[in-house]
Amino acid sequence: MSKGLFLLWGGVLASLALLALLILISLSPPEISSKTLTYFERAQVEKGQTYAQVRYISFAVGQAITILVLSAVVILLFHRGWVPLAGASPYLQVMIYSFLLFVLLAAVSLPLEFYRGFMLEHRFGFSTQGLGAWFVDYGKGFIVNTVLTVVMFAGLYLVLRTWPLHWPLVGAGAFVLFLALQAWLWPLFIDPLFHKFEPLSPGPFKDRVVELAAGAGIEVGDVLVMDASRQTTKVNAYFTGVGQTKRIVFYDNLLRDFSQREAELVVAHEIGHWKHHHITLGMLLGTGGALLFFLLYRLVLAGYGAPAGHPATVPLLLLFMTVFSLLLMPVQNTVSRAFERQADRTSIELTGDAAGAAAMSANLATRNLADVQPHPFIRGLFFTHPPTVERIAAFEELAGRE
Repeated sequence: MSKGLFLLWGGVLASLALLALLILISLSPPEISSKTLTYFERAQVEKGQTYAQVRYISFAVGQAITILVLSAVVILLFHRGWVPLAGASPYLQVMIYSFLLFVLLAAVSLPLEFYRGFMLEHRFGFSTQGLGAWFVDYGKGFIVNTVLTVVMFAGLYLVLRTWPLHWPLVGAGAFVLFLALQAWLWPLFIDPLFHKFEPLSPGPFKDRVVELAAGAGIEVGDVLVMDASRQTTKVNAYFTGVGQTKRIVFYDNLLRDFSQREAELVVAHEIGHWKHHHITLGMLLGTGGALLFFLLYRLVLAGYGAPAGHPATVPLLLLFMTVFSLLLMPVQNTVSRAFERQADRTSIELTGDAAGAAAMSANLATRNLADVQPHPFIRGLFFTHPPTVERIAAFEELAGRE
């Protein structure tokens, strides 16, 4: 077996083994430690574990279905033959095959997505959507993701055919441009398809947000309130955009149900991300990851003896992309957790309220049924943020230094 075939099918087997391990570990949540019980009631922790267990298993099953379906398509194409579309340009063929693959994957995964996104969220009291509204949002999400991916694939194949020798390097550069353009345009054109956004009302809280940003040396962009309660009872806030489109967004139910001080702590955390340029750093790291992906994918193509820009390689590309992304997830999430810890420290520097941050983290975890004490394997694979018990302990340590 060539290096390329070993790389692809070894990655497929490793991914399926990883997902099987995730399911096995999820079936037996860790014992709740005495430390965890100093912050949370046992019933609360157990309920969060039950909710998380279903999410972990459904994620693993969904990923396994995607990998198996794409593997079957690749085997059929390269072992049974590929049927070109007569009269269609290579780029049109790429777009058509990409679209058909996404329709196929959406069809086989819809029952699981419906269970995870609608039934599970209703079971635990989070979803505020009716059946029709959920399907409308699901349909919009499918259209947006499919269009963006089809356009991305067409652009990538243009690179593959134009620079047959140096396409990994050119492709990595094009990828970072795509990420930057997406980050800039997403808040303007995509987010409004799913939610309504209103400027945060003038007043003491908005003045405090501007003051916190100034304390970090940042001129804050838009501060918006999103109608998240139309979909969920969960609470959150986030930062998004670059340049002229950067903004801080609050869930409306966060501002409604939590104190102004807690909301200040949340926004201080988001300002910490801006202060440390985490969006830009994420793009640069993504470029490095893209270059590694393209270099490895070139070996896969060589293993099949397939030209890089041939439309028949679309399912091969998507399969390897899925496997690569899954196996790289622990590295990505390790970096993400480091960013989150850095933003947490900045929030304390800005507010001087580590004790309040600890209490706020506990309240958010309780409201959102977080898995506050995950298994170490799940933490490493799945968690973009430090688990809540870790964050509270870090805040308490900082509080002791104040």
